[in-house]
Amino acid sequence: MDPVSILTGITSLVGLGTSLFGRASAASDAKQAASIQSNIAGFEGKLEDQRHTAMELAANRQSVETLRMNQRARATAINNATNQNAQFGSGLQGGLAQVEDQGLFNLAGINRNLEIGEAMFGINKQITGQKQQLAQVQGKQATDQGLMSLGGSIMKAGPTIGNIGGSIYSGVKNNSGFGGPYV
Repeated sequence: MDPVSILTGITSLVGLGTSLFGRASAASDAKQAASIQSNIAGFEGKLEDQRHTAMELAANRQSVETLRMNQRARATAINNATNQNAQFGSGLQGGLAQVEDQGLFNLAGINRNLEIGEAMFGINKQITGQKQQLAQVQGKQATDQGLMSLGGSIMKAGPTIGNIGGSIYSGVKNNSGFGGPYV
């Protein structure tokens, strides 16, 4: 076997090895990137949970403040009616009913906003779950593409490796000095 053939074969093997290593490394990197995307989606989910808790806390505070305002308005109405000696009249009862109605209306609005917020956070939680699933699928897809590429490289290198092997075998068989008298 001549030195040029040996050098060509070695160069082909080094190229194949480098290509295989690069493709395996790229698949590993893609899988790592998908894992990071999945982690980010998980953190986004935790952040949404905190926002959800903050929304509920704000709604509770608004409800309490609405009840306090309702009590103050009621107390003011009773105080004003008492100062005017009208605490037993129908005007006070009508005023108290209006105060109560306004308080209930405000509470209903707070509760409705809370329901809308709950629905929005539920949808965001589903989106986060889908993002995590997508990242996992993309990681698997990157690994599969790496394996396909690796297989393609091996198939392309097959004839070169076969030629090198054939040259080595014929050199050994003819005792041309390459491989010695081991055959």
